[in-house]
Amino acid sequence: MTGIAQRGARLGVLLVFSFLLVLTACGQAPPPAAPDAPAALTDAAGAPAALTDAAGAPATATPTPDLQMLSITTTNGPDENNPADIARHIQLLEEFKAERPDVEVDARAGGFDREAFVAKLAGGTMEDAYLVAFTDTQALIEQGYAADITELMQDWEHFASFNPEVLRIVQNQDDRIFGVPVGGYALGLIYNRKLFQEAGLDPDQPPTTWDELREYAQKLTDPNTGRAGFAELSKGNQGGWHFTAWVYSFGGDLQQQQPDGTWAATFNSEPAVNALQTLKAMRWEDQSMTEQQLLEVKDVLPLLATERVAMAIMAPDALRSLKTQYEANIEDFGIGPMPQGGGDATLAGGAAWMFNPQSSPEALQAAFEWTIFRDFNLSAYEADLQGQQERDQLVGWPELPLFTGDFQQQRAAIVEQYANAPLQNYAPYVAATNIQLKPEPSIEAQKLYAILDTVMQAVLTDPDADPQQALDDAVQQFQTQVLDQMQE
Repeated sequence: MTGIAQRGARLGVLLVFSFLLVLTACGQAPPPAAPDAPAALTDAAGAPAALTDAAGAPATATPTPDLQMLSITTTNGPDENNPADIARHIQLLEEFKAERPDVEVDARAGGFDREAFVAKLAGGTMEDAYLVAFTDTQALIEQGYAADITELMQDWEHFASFNPEVLRIVQNQDDRIFGVPVGGYALGLIYNRKLFQEAGLDPDQPPTTWDELREYAQKLTDPNTGRAGFAELSKGNQGGWHFTAWVYSFGGDLQQQQPDGTWAATFNSEPAVNALQTLKAMRWEDQSMTEQQLLEVKDVLPLLATERVAMAIMAPDALRSLKTQYEANIEDFGIGPMPQGGGDATLAGGAAWMFNPQSSPEALQAAFEWTIFRDFNLSAYEADLQGQQERDQLVGWPELPLFTGDFQQQRAAIVEQYANAPLQNYAPYVAATNIQLKPEPSIEAQKLYAILDTVMQAVLTDPDADPQQALDDAVQQFQTQVLDQMQE
């Protein structure tokens, strides 16, 4: 557990919004899951995949007869029902062929599934490159399921521009590199500016504390129309994911490493209790939340789009879904920082490409070159954003930058050229320089989220639920069923 232990300590170094938050947009296709679900890979993490032509046959260039052809495989294929996604992939393949005419890319459908990935890695059937959530990078490194790509990364012309704090997510305790981060997010508060104005609230001043949010939510709740001031997630691991951000915002944490190297669940502390008590009070005392509970992202987004909910905690890429998937008037929506209860922090996450250690050196290098070309080629990036703009997709929502310096400025300039988002609506989020970013829990985050779902559900469905008791029970369950079993 040494590597994971040191990772937990190193990732305790918190990133600051002023250092990280700029307005960028992603050129990749959206993932198959909800736009800001917990192990779902957000827009910046999506990647193209399975390639077919109009007749369903592989749309690859005819190889030169005397070339020694090399075939590589990747996960996260494009949506077979999305012509723009497929067309983008075909174009990228054609351009990549100019650099590597000897490489055939077999990009397969299907996103991240931890259990399936571990089985494939153990069985020797894993793709050469595979996309995972930040929460799983360290476990895969520790288990030997990720190839060391340090030299490949260091040879890349823009390696020095990589944000060092983001890069640490794919490094081990010896600073060796095992992956390529391709996107990230920080949870904040999405809100309806029009409803703010109607309620006499300043849309340029969203609530920045939980006490303020409670006041705003009550003013925004309208029993006559059934509109709720606030909605929160509590199902599909998404409740636990959001509750982690709540705990951070109150100054708490969820797990700590002990002096003997073992891990202890700590989310029944005072900050966690205060967070859960606040949620319970909004639901039952204030009655400012939705009557419908057991919600996921896919349930809350249409409520926001149709003005049945005024505010919700979301990642910024939910703005894109509100516009493209739910046809909401994007001018009505703003985003502010995560409300705070004394912690001055929020949760940040994302995804990274990792590589199969069983792949040949030639396949590994080709898979790395394809990954870098697809995700960081500036001409392709510009073409992606131009295409999104032409298709009236949202360009310019705030995202965590992966780079610093000139390379980041070049990417930002491209975004500015094609941005169609109301950037002024996101100023409160971007300007929140006092909010620090904390990574998702490093030890069994998804199992933790599943257990925390039940805690969220308890206070949202039962007015008599005891927050302290619910958290005590959940801590015991996570400790005995997960952490202790892992450490035996």
